Amino acid sequence: TDSQCRSRPLDLVFIIDSSRSVRPGEFEKVKIFLADMVDTLDVGADATHVAVVNYASTVKIEFLLKDHLNKPNMKQAITRIEPLAAGTMTGLAIKTAMNEAFTEQSGARPRSRKISKVAIIVTDGRPQDQVEEVSAAARASGIEIYAVGVDRADMGSLQQMASVPLEDHVFYVETYGVIEKLTSKFRETLCGVDPCAMGHDCDHICVNSNASYYCKCRSGYVLNTDKKTCSMK
Repeated sequence: TDSQCRSRPLDLVFIIDSSRSVRPGEFEKVKIFLADMVDTLDVGADATHVAVVNYASTVKIEFLLKDHLNKPNMKQAITRIEPLAAGTMTGLAIKTAMNEAFTEQSGARPRSRKISKVAIIVTDGRPQDQVEEVSAAARASGIEIYAVGVDRADMGSLQQMASVPLEDHVFYVETYGVIEKLTSKFRETLCGVDPCAMGHDCDHICVNSNASYYCKCRSGYVLNTDKKTCSMK
C-alpha cells in the first residue's frame, strides 16, 4: 500500500515537548502524529526501531528502541503517554536521548551495521536551556536531527538543533491540528525511494539497493552477463 514505507531501517527517537504550553488536546494530536508515523514505517526487529523521549522541565524516556518491535504494541504504548507539565528543557531532552536512548543497551544497532540514527523533535516553545552545543554533539555522534516547531516555537533554536541542510530538517506548522500533514513529508524523507516500484527491467526479481536496484533470478536459474535476464542452470 501507499502508506507502507519500505524504509531503510532506522533507529528513530521522537523527542516530544509536553510542557504546560502544549494543551491536553494538542498533546493528543502529537500522539496521533506519532501513531501515524509508526504506521508508515517498517517497524520490526530487523527493520526500524522507535523510542519516545517525553520532556518538559524533566525528561522521561517513555519507551526504548528495544521495547516494542511490532506496531500494535508500540501504538498501545503511545496511547499511554501522559504530558509532564511545566518547563521546556529541550537541551536536556536531546542529551538524554543521545546518552540513554541511542545506546546499544537501549536497542540501537551497532555502528558497524550503518543503520541511520534519526531524532525528530516536536516543540512549541523556546528552550529554557542551551540547545546549540548538545545538538552539535548529538549530530557529531551520528544522529540526524529533524526539528518540528509548532505555533509559538522559536525558529532560531529549531535551526540550532537541526541537521543541515536546514531546509530539509526544520519544519514549522501553525497549529498542532495540522501536525499530521507532516506525516507524508517524513514518509518521503525517511522512506527513501523504492526503485523497483518505479520500474525495472529485471527478468525475474528486482531487489532494492539504496537508491538503485539489482536483479536476481529464481532458484534454478542464473543471471546472465547483462545482469538482467536469467537462464536455466
